[in-house]
Amino acid sequence: MKAAFKYFFLFLLFMFAGAMLISIPVLLVIFSIYGKNALGDDPSQNIWFMSMIILAGDLLVLFMFWKKRYSRFHFGISTNSDETFNYKKLYLWATVGILGCMFLDIFVQNYVDFPDVDILETLTGMMKNPLGLLTICLTGPIAEEAVFRGAIERRLLEKDWNPWYAIVISALFFAVAHFNFAQGATAMAIGIFMGWVYYRTRNLWPCIVCHVVNNTIATVASVALPEEYESSMPLAVNIALLVFGIAMVALAVMQLAKLPKGTAPQPLPEVQPEYPLEATAGTPLVEGIEVSESVEDAVNDMPAADSKETQSVED
Repeated sequence: MKAAFKYFFLFLLFMFAGAMLISIPVLLVIFSIYGKNALGDDPSQNIWFMSMIILAGDLLVLFMFWKKRYSRFHFGISTNSDETFNYKKLYLWATVGILGCMFLDIFVQNYVDFPDVDILETLTGMMKNPLGLLTICLTGPIAEEAVFRGAIERRLLEKDWNPWYAIVISALFFAVAHFNFAQGATAMAIGIFMGWVYYRTRNLWPCIVCHVVNNTIATVASVALPEEYESSMPLAVNIALLVFGIAMVALAVMQLAKLPKGTAPQPLPEVQPEYPLEATAGTPLVEGIEVSESVEDAVNDMPAADSKETQSVED
């Protein structure tokens, strides 16, 4: 559990450090060129500036967690079965499950308000900003999966924690990291589903794909639909969507459970050369042929050359 708290606080520290590393020099340059009011009275309300510092934090988190090997990115999956792993089914049903979780998000957003209006305004502004879109739909999901599934949950599983404890704890940290109940409730449900996918596959990439799909669809829907659309839906429709979403998640879980269970990635065995380097020291080679004890012995065993030929070579 100490490792979980350690990774969580390192995540917050690196996000803050990345923000400071980029914000201080950027502010100094902007203020020196355009004056102190270039970003308005409150720079934190400037969408470009906020998107920039969040992007810097995401990138620093990714770099440090990769550099320190807190999180392990690997391609492919190892299984305990001889069956060929079906990646299409993995990504298909993982996506179905995350779409089902989004119906829970719709239900929660309709009945739970953001505690801070400024957070909602900043988030909405970032969804309409190219740099903000990059952080919401790509770098943010990758960095968060590297921390909450790739570091926290992985470490708890390595410590032989009960898998469901590891999944729920990583999802709880994931929810707390959103710093508001409206997003945190949905993040908890999504975190549990993605935590289960990680437990089944021991592979971060399905979780990253799910997270990217979730954020991208939520962003597109938020920008495309009018603000009054979701709040105007009657309760019966919201409940129907919630039930449909739960059914989608249940179906995805059942289908994913049929796939071979992944194991933690193991280092590849060293590939031995076809002809070992020790062959010159008497190592047997193919077809029973044995190399002489040394190159000198091999030369001595060669038939003597004709004296005239030897003399011509010496000349």
